[in-house]
Amino acid sequence: MTDSPSGRRRPSIHITLARASRLHRLILFLGESPRTRDVVLSQLGIGLRTFYRELELLARCGVKVHHKGKQYTLMATVEQAEGRLPFPDPQLSFSEMAELARCDCESARRLSRLLTSVTSHPGPTPKKTPRAKKPK
Repeated sequence: MTDSPSGRRRPSIHITLARASRLHRLILFLGESPRTRDVVLSQLGIGLRTFYRELELLARCGVKVHHKGKQYTLMATVEQAEGRLPFPDPQLSFSEMAELARCDCESARRLSRLLTSVTSHPGPTPKKTPRAKKPK
């Protein structure tokens, strides 16, 4: 889990690039106006199961979508919803992470803490040596 800018915990969710793109398109589409399920399915080219899986994932991320009278409505601004969407692993190298972590912004500080947690290795713990048995 990671901290959001508001200090609340967010679920750590790993998604593919394709799913991230689909979620983003869904947010943009619902952000324009309320839509029926059939219109969403048609516009995004997805099936019914995928639609409900995406709604469930949005809910897990704290993005509220209201369903009333066959219409689905995004209950936040697109910008607020984008701020809660998970992003796929960018597959950065250690040097790329270090470069980004040097920037002067909150995101860079988060990257810096993450990089430090990966690169800081505590020394090895000493192994306990077995005690010799005392002769009787």
